[in-house]
Amino acid sequence: MSVPSPASIKSKVMTPDEAVAVVEDGATVAVGGAHSHNNPMALVYALVRKGVRDLTVIPTPSAGPAIDVLVAAGCVSRLHVSYVGLEFLGFAPNFRRAGERKEIEIIEGDEAWIVFGLRGGAARLPFVALPPLYEGTDLPKVNPLIRSTTDPYTGETVTTIPSLRADVCLVHAQVGDRRGNVQIFGQRRFEDLMAKASDHVIVSVDDVLDPSAPSPDPRHVSIPGALVDAVAHAPYGAHPTSSPGHYDYDREALVEYRDLAAQGQTDRFLDDYVRGVDGHRGYLEKVGLNRLLDLKQTMW
Repeated sequence: MSVPSPASIKSKVMTPDEAVAVVEDGATVAVGGAHSHNNPMALVYALVRKGVRDLTVIPTPSAGPAIDVLVAAGCVSRLHVSYVGLEFLGFAPNFRRAGERKEIEIIEGDEAWIVFGLRGGAARLPFVALPPLYEGTDLPKVNPLIRSTTDPYTGETVTTIPSLRADVCLVHAQVGDRRGNVQIFGQRRFEDLMAKASDHVIVSVDDVLDPSAPSPDPRHVSIPGALVDAVAHAPYGAHPTSSPGHYDYDREALVEYRDLAAQGQTDRFLDDYVRGVDGHRGYLEKVGLNRLLDLKQTMW
């Protein structure tokens, strides 16, 4: 059996703006990242520049700045919610404001809602039967999608939730190759599960392996290339959140965002750093080389 040469392998590498071109108004989008870590910010900013609307968003159970930015930019109409916040900087101002004003539809859930829902979506099941989780909570009162049925094997009543699938999944990873095999360093938060429960997977990566370099060790691949449709090369693509092993979170930038968001002036941030720049490279130039280098980490 002949092995294809690196030059003959079709590359999935593109820019963040090119990668998100497939996202249409009204799409369901799964977004990876937890708290202030591994948020796919370059892809989120590209969506804001694209001006998509009426998205249904499925985040990880511990959603961070990426979700607050999408809400602030008017991209979101429906949001599955376990938690959305800025971790040590408090609650997510735009999410809270939009929820209180009923500008977005909030689907009240918890970690089990998202994790088991995605597992059902990955397996293409119509719904998922859960262990007794919700009987002692108020969630069934505020989420009519939490229902019950009769277990055909025991006759007992079981709680069910719908499976969750997305049209597009946005994830950040540290390293990827041209085939789409990517490695996520640090703690993973269900990104591989999101990929399996999505029809189109886009991964931003800080580094793309040279075509002549060996492919990642399969034992260390977080999401295999067979699931990945686009690799968006975006150095510092998680900024201002962290990319473990590559760079720390940018506290100064997160505080700036939090303060503007709290004052209802997020558009100032978006105009300066997102809409008013030329793609991801323009964003990095706006942030500044010295500031980015100060965040640098090393894995060795």
